[in-house]
Amino acid sequence: MIKFRRVERKDLDKVFPLLQQLTKIDYSSRDKSECWNSFISNTSSNSIVGIYDNEIVAYGAVIIESKIRGESAGHIEDIVVDNKVRGKNIGVKLIEELVKIAKEKNCYRVTLCCVEPLVNFYNKNNFKTNGVAMKVFTK
Repeated sequence: MIKFRRVERKDLDKVFPLLQQLTKIDYSSRDKSECWNSFISNTSSNSIVGIYDNEIVAYGAVIIESKIRGESAGHIEDIVVDNKVRGKNIGVKLIEELVKIAKEKNCYRVTLCCVEPLVNFYNKNNFKTNGVAMKVFTK
């Protein structure tokens, strides 16, 4: 069974390799203390890890945005499940947990961006295509 909890400083040695499965960015040379100190000061981020068989196998975050009109919106980011445990519904449970956090924070909506091959997965988890996501990378 998968269990979720908030990410802790000690988790970085497990989370960074997970994130390597998500992106081509090399995290190995990053100063983990510097990364953690910058991260933990961001109060809008709600990051969790998934633990399965006593191992961290999943990571994800929902960032809470306070809107000028008085509402809050959630943005799901950095969803990753270890390749070794995919197919066990851990990704489904991770998304459910992040949406639950957004609801607890009174978000009126939760959005995410994904690559085309993942659209069906998110559709099955109650997300609907709504508009077009566009990005500009500054680094």
